[in-house]
Amino acid sequence: MKTPELPDNESSRQAALDQLKILDTPPEARFDRLTRMAAKILDVPIAMISLVDRDRQWFKSCVGVDLSETPRSISFCSHAIVNRQPLVVSDTWEDERFHDNPLVTGDPGVRFYAGVPLYSADGLALGTLCVIDRVPRTLTEADHQSLRDLADCAEEQISARELAIHYREQELRDKNQSLLMLEQLADLVPGGLYQFRLHPDGRMSFPFTSKGVERSFGVTGQQAREDANTLLMLVNPEDYPTVLNSIKESAKQLSTWSGQFRAYGKDGRPHWIEGHSTPQKLEDGSIIWHGYLEDIDDKKRAQLRLQESEQQLRRLFELAPSGIILVDYHSGAFIDVNASMLKSTGYRKSEFLKLNHRQLLNPRHTSLRSRVLEELTKNGYFGPIEQEIVDCKGDSYPAIIHSMLIRDASGHKRLWVLVDDISERKKVERMKNQFVSTVSHELRTPLTSIAGAIGLLAGGAAGALPPKALEMMSIAERNARQLTTLINDLLDIEKLVAGKLNIHMQKQPLQPLLEQAVSINQPYGAQRGITIHLAPGVPKTEICVDEQRLLQALNNLISNAIKFSPDNGRVDLSARLQAGEGNPAVTIAVQDSGEGVPEAFRSQIFQRFAQADCSNTRSQGGTGLGLAITRELVTAMDGEVGFESPPGQGANFWIRLPVATCE
Repeated sequence: MKTPELPDNESSRQAALDQLKILDTPPEARFDRLTRMAAKILDVPIAMISLVDRDRQWFKSCVGVDLSETPRSISFCSHAIVNRQPLVVSDTWEDERFHDNPLVTGDPGVRFYAGVPLYSADGLALGTLCVIDRVPRTLTEADHQSLRDLADCAEEQISARELAIHYREQELRDKNQSLLMLEQLADLVPGGLYQFRLHPDGRMSFPFTSKGVERSFGVTGQQAREDANTLLMLVNPEDYPTVLNSIKESAKQLSTWSGQFRAYGKDGRPHWIEGHSTPQKLEDGSIIWHGYLEDIDDKKRAQLRLQESEQQLRRLFELAPSGIILVDYHSGAFIDVNASMLKSTGYRKSEFLKLNHRQLLNPRHTSLRSRVLEELTKNGYFGPIEQEIVDCKGDSYPAIIHSMLIRDASGHKRLWVLVDDISERKKVERMKNQFVSTVSHELRTPLTSIAGAIGLLAGGAAGALPPKALEMMSIAERNARQLTTLINDLLDIEKLVAGKLNIHMQKQPLQPLLEQAVSINQPYGAQRGITIHLAPGVPKTEICVDEQRLLQALNNLISNAIKFSPDNGRVDLSARLQAGEGNPAVTIAVQDSGEGVPEAFRSQIFQRFAQADCSNTRSQGGTGLGLAITRELVTAMDGEVGFESPPGQGANFWIRLPVATCE
């Protein structure tokens, strides 16, 4: 068998055939009439109108066999279109080109073949009108003429179809003229407008692309029309399969196509592109999409950076050693919680998010809601404050709580709450307190003896002392008193922490207590010309306190205010009634006229032995235990202590105590 050669003008011939859009079309009566006539006139069992495609011959009309196509490599018609002359094979068994052809040796058993080439209007051979018999035979001159006449009729029908296609395409071109009127407007649209067409045979094209596409990708409308791959191949190889599959799905469902992908722009680097288009099915089975492409590279990369940042923050959130809770500001509902908080409380995340703040805090603590809301409204943050957290078993552990007010992307108020478990710190503090207490007790007895002996010597019990010796005794006596005060403070703080300090709670009128505190401290202030003023309008109410311990706490605050005020300054003592959740409370405030609390010192101001490291502080001396003792005393009396210190406006320390309800 001899494989047919390709015509010299194969590419042009194939293009002309494709242009007809006749391949794989349904049967048409006008072509079927011709094949029936050919079979009858030439008295043959088989007649065909065959069109030679790239790798097949396809039958537009066929009589006598149930076939639609055969491979081009074995077709008789492929030989006929090469020579551009009618091809007549009287006996295929005797022809070396065909004697072992599958169409000869198998079904339909061709012994005789005669085919006349069919030409396009441009003279390009498209296929043949052929007749076939299963026995050898020859054609008369009249048979040749009849076959030629029928082929001419077939060519006329093909030309008529070609003309009809021409008019249809002209009509389409006319319709497309309206697009030209919009091109100038389209060229001004950000991004690029386009039409993308998927043909029934799988071919793809861009019938229209706006100037925006050329500006973004450097591909002209003409280049895109001639070869769709000039645009498609710019899609990042990693994204190309996804884009292609989404096009197929849109074509299958005739649904809107949308996608985000990377494509190489005119500058040679990949850009993020977003596209949307609407599909439309055409009469020939093609699908055309009308849509636009937009360069979203800056927005997408910002979004990816934000996602990466969020992932990093999420990892930090989960790995943070402190407990973190995200809370809705208005409802108080828990929105999110990290692993550390779950570990310390023993809850599963789903369980924790169903809790509220009251279930998490030890019920023995006075509600902090009013104070929290006040500080958050004023400063945007709250804390630090020590509270007891209740775990899933009902046990409590100490923690330091901070909170910050934020707004999410939608503008909703949220709270970040930081919870530091200080159980280990408390354990170490207890060990230290126990050690300090033991040492203090051991020092108190000999120190008392030493102080007494020094006092006796200074008083002349052993005779008059020389002036120099008397001066030294005075210094020793003063230092002994200071050391005794330190030891007493240490013992007080140890008793308070251990809960061993006796607190005798009784109803007390507020004003006399404040007047007594002013009276006690006036002499100390007078040494530096500092006056202490009790503001008018003290609430006529009673509080339930230990009188001695409250005065001790107030003395600590007032003496500190005197210490940190300038000479001839002023210290103000005031009180006001404050309503809140539950019982009303009284807030007692001590305001100095100093420079205020240094920013770096504020977080540790109520810690033991804490002193701001500045010259005026050190020059005034002190044990660094006064504020720590004040906090413990006030807490023991069911109160709270805190301070505000706006820059350059001095410090305002306050004690908040509930109005008397005790018996």
